[in-house]
Amino acid sequence: MVRYNNLWEKVVNFDNIYSGYLEARKGRRYKAEIMSIGSRIERIIFQMIFELNTGEWRPQQYYEFECRTEVKRRIINAPTFRDRVFHHALVRIVKPLFEKKFIYDSYACRDGKGTHKAVARLQRFIRRAARQGDHVYVLQCDISKYYPSIDHDVLKRQIRRTISDKRLLEAWDRLIDGFNGDTEKGLPIGALTSQLCANIYLDPLDHFAKECIRAKMYLRYMDDFIFVSTNKAELKSILADVKWFIECHLKLKLNPKTAIFPANHGVDFAGYRTFKSRILPRKRNIKAAKIRFKGLSYKYRHGKASIEDVRSRVASFLGYTKHCKAHKTAASTLRWLVLRKGNK
Repeated sequence: MVRYNNLWEKVVNFDNIYSGYLEARKGRRYKAEIMSIGSRIERIIFQMIFELNTGEWRPQQYYEFECRTEVKRRIINAPTFRDRVFHHALVRIVKPLFEKKFIYDSYACRDGKGTHKAVARLQRFIRRAARQGDHVYVLQCDISKYYPSIDHDVLKRQIRRTISDKRLLEAWDRLIDGFNGDTEKGLPIGALTSQLCANIYLDPLDHFAKECIRAKMYLRYMDDFIFVSTNKAELKSILADVKWFIECHLKLKLNPKTAIFPANHGVDFAGYRTFKSRILPRKRNIKAAKIRFKGLSYKYRHGKASIEDVRSRVASFLGYTKHCKAHKTAASTLRWLVLRKGNK
């Protein structure tokens, strides 16, 4: 087991923290808080380095807000901008060390991966299985309330399997304990380190699937993971093993929607519905897009949205649909966007 030491000086290096600042401000550099910090960033970084080196640094309280979409409601807990800079500085140094240990078929929050590659990989698995037998089955698992259920002690043990630098671990522990430290469970949705930690936490499951179960057709996108097989009985056995592993070793529970089903029903995964011969948009995403375009039409009509806002939303939607078979669906959805000015 490879563990890495002598990392602290790389993390608290001025250039690394400044790079973290540049990454943290992307897309928001003209916000008042960030402009204020930017005008005195050198002094702030030197103060951060002093506090980190003396052990005085503590993460500030996360600020909470609700993110509502047409599909779901989610509570976001985001760090202050000053703390976000440290999140980026930390991840810049440690993420490559964990990437070396992650399996190939883990696709969330990783450079060169993402939803489209996950979906393409799933379709390849379905096609490969179809060549091996007449019937193809999918075991699709989902963790119940994943982020709120992550156990701090289990996470810290996982981090220590790769990192041995004492000062870095102390600072990282403070980040972890800075959220729900009284319950010792949960990570904030909205922090960069949470994305990395979420992958670190389920990495043992990935290796269990690949090395102990010896599943050849397994992939994961965050807490949604899939096994493909021509043998339904084999998948039932795998489900029992996975349930045991995540409950006993990771202190998590499977979502009741976990199921085994024929692949020809389509697999709703990573934003798309995947079949052997085609990939379709997720139905709820199309429904949400229609609602968004209807609302955008109203805002544009009353001067509350600009043509640039419209172009941005349309480009985003077309970017989603271009990765699947959705020409007619995209056209019918865009009809919900009606650009008129005034009260007509």
